[in-house]
Amino acid sequence: MEKKFFYAQVPPLRCGKDLDNRWKYEIPAYRVAPHVWNVGGQDDVCAYLLDSGEGLILIDTGYEQTLYMLIDRMWRIGFDPKNIKMILLSHWHGDHVNGCRFLKEMSGAEVWLSAVDEEQHQLHKDDTHPQRIVPYTVDHLYDDSKPIELGRFQIHTPLCPGHTPGATSFRFDDTDEETGQTYHCAMHGGLGVFPMMAPETLAKNGQSEEQAHRFVRDCLEMAQWDVDIMLASHLNQGNVLPNIPKDTNDYHVFVAGYAWGDILRNRARAVMDLYPDTYPPRENE
Repeated sequence: MEKKFFYAQVPPLRCGKDLDNRWKYEIPAYRVAPHVWNVGGQDDVCAYLLDSGEGLILIDTGYEQTLYMLIDRMWRIGFDPKNIKMILLSHWHGDHVNGCRFLKEMSGAEVWLSAVDEEQHQLHKDDTHPQRIVPYTVDHLYDDSKPIELGRFQIHTPLCPGHTPGATSFRFDDTDEETGQTYHCAMHGGLGVFPMMAPETLAKNGQSEEQAHRFVRDCLEMAQWDVDIMLASHLNQGNVLPNIPKDTNDYHVFVAGYAWGDILRNRARAVMDLYPDTYPPRENE
């Protein structure tokens, strides 16, 4: 079986590294599940629009500079940004949250973040490097024991520290009414490993190496989930860009039951490699 989807290397030049020329990196909105589209509009950070049938849910918002792409993509596929009811943030980094304030002001949407990353947000909200945080207000904190519900969706939000102390994943089912087929969908809240989980970076940020070790444990455990459609938070994390179909409404391209487990095991191994004394090389590797 050909495996089209896997963790790919980050391109040397992409939208986030060339925001002054962001239009060079535009991509269309494309459907990834029966009622889910990536509307991020550029080749780097994803923003997923979920049509609950009772209002819209947005997972992450992308860069401030690319917000116009997100709004344009929503209109192009037939949705009004004013109908966003919830904005669910995977973690506090600016490339995922910097469209949040404007979308909240436009729609009145309620904003969700983990309690741990809300602490990080407040701690770093005035930073200017590597990227400033556009001010925004969090309305709700995730409760791992209670799913977020709206319309057809029940979204589970397990904490998955590593990339940030409060990174959050999303897990939900989506049913295609035409076929009756239900798909298990999931997005990991932060798969970027280096330098975030390197010993020196964690020490510099006042964070324990246990954060990296928990990331390994969580990835290996979560890799066992039954996931039909893996939602990448950055396009490289699923080698998505070369596999966007010509028919951008055809989500079946993204039904790949191997992708979730393969990618999470890859990321666990990448962190293990940063701690060779804790994780000695395995045979046949």
